[in-house]
Amino acid sequence: MRYSFIHAEKAEHSVGVLCDALGVSRSGYYDWVGRGPSERDKANRALSVRIKAVHEASRCTYGSPRIQMELHEQGIRPGVNRIARLMHEMGLVATAAAQWLRLR
Repeated sequence: MRYSFIHAEKAEHSVGVLCDALGVSRSGYYDWVGRGPSERDKANRALSVRIKAVHEASRCTYGSPRIQMELHEQGIRPGVNRIARLMHEMGLVATAAAQWLRLR
């Protein structure tokens, strides 16, 4: 989180000043810049694709508990809170079936 802030603000301030202000080392920042996405980030991206597919297949009526049950049936076992967090990040919201039909 700190490194991403530094990365976003480095055009306005020097990296050294930002690192000092946030209490991190410059070498740590540059190590973060050179590193690829973590395994968890890769897994979250793949899971997000599955969540979106289940959500759309349900005509946008499934929330995180029902999506979790559907994914469990497919052999994927993420927690309901992780699914809820990813849905929130993607802007997916469960709607009533009647609302979905009116929106079409």
